Amino acid sequence: MFRSTFFIVLFFSTFSIGKLAAQKASLFAGGNIIVGFPTGDFKNGYKRATGIEASLGAGTKRVILLGTVGYTSYKELAGNNFGKITAVPIKGGLRLYPSRILFLTGNAGVALLKDETMSSRESRLAYDAGIGLHFILGQVSVHYDSWKRKNIPGYSSSIQLKFGLAIK
Repeated sequence: MFRSTFFIVLFFSTFSIGKLAAQKASLFAGGNIIVGFPTGDFKNGYKRATGIEASLGAGTKRVILLGTVGYTSYKELAGNNFGKITAVPIKGGLRLYPSRILFLTGNAGVALLKDETMSSRESRLAYDAGIGLHFILGQVSVHYDSWKRKNIPGYSSSIQLKFGLAIK
């Protein structure tokens, strides 16, 4: 049973890879400026986020595999004992183009977090999903971005607007 399943998976994988290889491969490079707004109970302690990110990837005309690294700072509200949070997200994901300029994207990875009470950065599961427009060199998108909390259940999340450049 295992052997036949293995060969069926191998056959379809080989067929899929061959089909992708037959399409023209393209490279992707991009960068964004980020403005974010905390959501849920995360907005009770933080008022906004600002940051930058860079992405590199490769794929076909419609599907691109991406790697992204960035830096985001969350400004605390008055009375917040933890102070500002900084995050260094390191994620991988996909960007899908259902049309020439419209894209859908999803990424997952880790965020290296530090607030003003921590002596070093701690890693957390992080993910985002978004939709955007990619013009000749410019791109604009909106994303739901989140990371797993450590001491209490749930996620800290924000809506992020991203403005940048992208070469595809």
